[in-house]
This record gives sequence, C-alpha cells and structure tokens, in this order.
Amino acid sequence: MYFDAANPYHRRMMHYESDQQLSLPEIVGAGSVDSRTAAIIWQLLDRRASYIISGPTDPTPGVGKTTTLNALLPFYPSGTGLVYTMGMYEDFSFISDVTPTETTVLANEVSDHLRIYMWGRVARRFLKMPADGFSIATSCHADTLQDVLNLLTDDLKLQAPDIQGLQLIVNIGLTGRVYPRRRRWLTTHFIPPLLPNQDVPDHESPAAVRARITPLVISTWDRASDTFVPGPDATLAALAAWSGMPVADFANCVAERALVLEELAQQGADQQDTINAIEAFRQQHP
Repeated sequence: MYFDAANPYHRRMMHYESDQQLSLPEIVGAGSVDSRTAAIIWQLLDRRASYIISGPTDPTPGVGKTTTLNALLPFYPSGTGLVYTMGMYEDFSFISDVTPTETTVLANEVSDHLRIYMWGRVARRFLKMPADGFSIATSCHADTLQDVLNLLTDDLKLQAPDIQGLQLIVNIGLTGRVYPRRRRWLTTHFIPPLLPNQDVPDHESPAAVRARITPLVISTWDRASDTFVPGPDATLAALAAWSGMPVADFANCVAERALVLEELAQQGADQQDTINAIEAFRQQHP
C-alpha cells in the first residue's frame, strides 16, 4: 500500500494510528526529549537514516512507540515515498514499483504478537532492506538497547552488516509513580557503519555479532534532574562522518534545527504545522 508523507490521512491507517498523535515539537514541549537530540535525529533522517523505536516489554498501553514512530516521518527528505507494510501478510511486491533511494518502508512493529506485525523471515527481509538502498522505520518491545540487540541477533538471526544499516535506536519509557506518568526517551543511540575494508564473515553467532556492534550514545535521560545528557564528542564526530560533513558544519546544522524545534514546541505546533515548518526551513537552507 502506498502513501503520501505530507497527507495526514495516510498516516491514520488502522494499525498505524496512535491514540493521540503528537508532532515531534509537541513531544519536545512535553519534555519527553530535548531539542538537541530531536535535531540530531532530524539531521540524520534528512540523510535517510533508518530507525527503531523500542519500548517496555511489560504491555504498558500508551508508552508512545507508535506516536514517536509517526512523529519522525515528516523529517525524511521531500519527495520520500512511504510504503506501509502489511505485517506477516507482506509479500514485498512493492519493491518493483518504487525507487529504493527515495523510499522509506514502515512496519508498525517487529514482534510475534499479532499478524499485522512482522516476525521471522518476513521481519528479517524487512530489516535487511537498507542494504538495497531503502530506509526503514519500525518499533519493538524491548526494555533496553541490549534487549533490542538481543532480539535482532538471537531471535531474528541478523548479522552485523544488517544491524549496522539501522543507524538509530531510541528506547522510550514511562517514568515516575504518580499518574500521569512521564514519557521519556531513556536512551538514543547511533549504530555506526562497518569500518572500511572490515572483513566480516557471512555467518557469526549472536554473541559474535553483538561484539561487532558499537552503539554510540546520542543522549541519555538523567532521572535525578529530568534532563538529557548528551553523548561524548566521539559520537558527534561519528554522526558527522556518516553524514559526510565536517564536525563543525554538522554541529551548526543541529543547532539551527534545535532552534526551529524549540520555537515550534513553544507554539504547540501539530503535525501539519511541523510539516509546513520543515518545508519552509528547507527552502531557506537548500
């Protein structure tokens, strides 16, 4: 099924709809993530990064995986085509009808809970699509980054190059004991690519695959201060290298986008307002 990223109706299909769809600026305004982390993700999505949104294995409703998944979609480049997959019913016939480098493929969730989610060989095929030029976006049930990696290696038998094609893993959760509990992006990580000329066997054990993966911290949530702690300078350098930019230029681009997101957050910009602001920003920064 084919959808237009700029058309809100197309993001309200039955099993892709959030109970309360929020824009990324609204998520920033709620304190769920800081503007710098959100701006880094904007910068990476503008270069067609793929991402996984993970949340608690305890089936807590309303944690925000689908909301976050959808909130990030407008930040893909103008003209990006979105393909919403059909879970275990997906036959990938759309591949012959789209241009991989202009297409983002979505799976609402990677799990074995429902037929509208992906698992097994279907999920493996989906998660390997970045190797063919596609970007992908999905969610999963996992309490930590390590749990996400365990799912990818132990359950789905992915190899290191497959995982290193994913770029972003965001782990979100509900914090506090008083209702309403606060939604926070607990950790945001970047998965750097293989080193040039790195020799990787075709098949390795899950433990060996995980040993090759070196996630870099973009930010972590600090419980005591309810703030987001940025990752080390090495992360920024790796992000800039992946983006094909000098570190200073990358940092300036992030700062510009953070200001835009802060202004939109103050305005309470919804998803359509955000789409309009992104297009205006792109016209000013070709």
